[in-house]
Amino acid sequence: MTPERSFPERSFVLARLLLQPLYSEEGRLWDVLRDERESVAHYFRQIGQELVVDEDEGYAFLRQIEIEGDEPVPRIGRRQPLSYIATILMVCLREEYARFQLAPGNSTRLVLTRQELRELTGQFLKESHNQVRDLGRIETAIRRVETLGFLRQFGGAETDSYEVMRIIKARFGSAELEGVRTKLSLNQGEDL
Repeated sequence: MTPERSFPERSFVLARLLLQPLYSEEGRLWDVLRDERESVAHYFRQIGQELVVDEDEGYAFLRQIEIEGDEPVPRIGRRQPLSYIATILMVCLREEYARFQLAPGNSTRLVLTRQELRELTGQFLKESHNQVRDLGRIETAIRRVETLGFLRQFGGAETDSYEVMRIIKARFGSAELEGVRTKLSLNQGEDL
């Protein structure tokens, strides 16, 4: 007979942040993060991660600590380059989010259909004679960006709508956006 385990609520916050961003809409987890912010930040500093919390926007995520010089920093993930098409999709999503924020309206969520995502990305691809392959590459990019947490299916699994997650602002700021645009213009078609 195994004894019952009762994990502290902080454990669920730690586990969640290791996997994906945490949003204020997530109720109790967000409250625990706010209450135990210093201990959570301390825990992640020990493994080479910086806790970033934006109270105004209502999200928190981890960022790899980068130290100048030869001092080694523990890493909990591998860097994997984005494909050219996934990078284009990220740039398009970031620009769409910026336009969304400037537009007057009552909505707090930017929701795009799968077709809109295809059109955003497709306009930057070279014309080819294999539309099925091109569509497959765009679908792969959509899934990759969704896996990274920048898109979330909206309205249930049977819908073709995606919410652009506001974390894209923090992870893909204006300086990074300009740098990626420059790389895209130089490396057309290559992974970044």
